[in-house]
Amino acid sequence: MRVTANAKINLTLDITGVRPDGFHTLRSVMAPISLCDEIELTEIESGILFDCNIKELVTPDNLCVKAAKLFFETIGKEPSISIYLEKNIPFPAGLGGGSADAAAVLRGLNELYGNEIDEKTMFELASKLGSDVPLCLSNRISLCEGRGEILTPITTSHCFNIVIAIGKARLSTPEVYRKYDAMGLDVCNDTDELLVSLKDGDFDKIVSSFGNAFEPVTDILAPETMQIRSRMMQLGALNSHLSGSGPSVYGVFESAEIANDVAKILQNEGYFAVSCVTLN
Repeated sequence: MRVTANAKINLTLDITGVRPDGFHTLRSVMAPISLCDEIELTEIESGILFDCNIKELVTPDNLCVKAAKLFFETIGKEPSISIYLEKNIPFPAGLGGGSADAAAVLRGLNELYGNEIDEKTMFELASKLGSDVPLCLSNRISLCEGRGEILTPITTSHCFNIVIAIGKARLSTPEVYRKYDAMGLDVCNDTDELLVSLKDGDFDKIVSSFGNAFEPVTDILAPETMQIRSRMMQLGALNSHLSGSGPSVYGVFESAEIANDVAKILQNEGYFAVSCVTLN
C-alpha cells in the first residue's frame, strides 16, 4: 500500500501562553499543502522494518516506527510491517514533515488492517505522537489550539498558490521558544482576524491576515528568513511569512504559473524552493 504524507504551513501562529508542564499554548490556522512524502507499507511475517531514501533518518526513533509500534500495541497484534519512506519534505523546516509521516503510517496501517481503530481513537494516538500529528491526520485546513492537538476544521473554497523557500539557516524549535520567552513580546492575534476574513470570503483580506508570532525571533536568530520573505515580496508575493518555527518561508502568489516561475528564480539563487498549493 502506498500512502502520501502532506506537509503543512501555518497561515497564522499566535503564542497564547505557557502551560504548567512548560509547553506553550497556541492558536494557529494550519493548512496541508501538496508537497508530500510517499510511504510504502508492505505486510511481512513479523517485526517492523524501516528504510528511507535519506539514510540519516533510518533510526528506531523515527516517527514512522513509533507510529507503527503504537498502532500494533493498540490493536493487540504483533508488528508485521515493512515501511519505506521516500522523503521529499525538507527537514527540520517547520513544515511538519515528521508529523505528516507518522499520520500517514497510522492512516495507512488502519486501512491495511481493516479499519479496526475508530476515528476518535486514531486522533488520540496521533496526539501521543506529536502536536502536529492530529492536523496531519485530518489533512484539512483547521484551527489548531492547545499544543496544536485541538482541531476545529475550517470550510473554505479558497486554495492558495504557494512557494516554499529555505536557505542555509537552520533553527532549533526549543531555541526559538526560549528566545521568544526572553524577548517578552506582545501576544499576536492574527488568527481571529483570519477567521473573520475566511468567514467573509474576501480573498485579499484573508491573505493579508496571515502572520507568525515567531518572526521577530527568527529575524534575529536567522536573518536569512527575513531576507527570503523580502525577496518573495519583491518577486510579487501577495504575502510572505515563516511557517512554524522555521526556517521555511512561504509566499502566496496570484497564480500557479507565477508561483512556478518564482520557485525557479529562487532555485537559481541557491535556495531550496518548490511551488505547491494548499489543500482544503
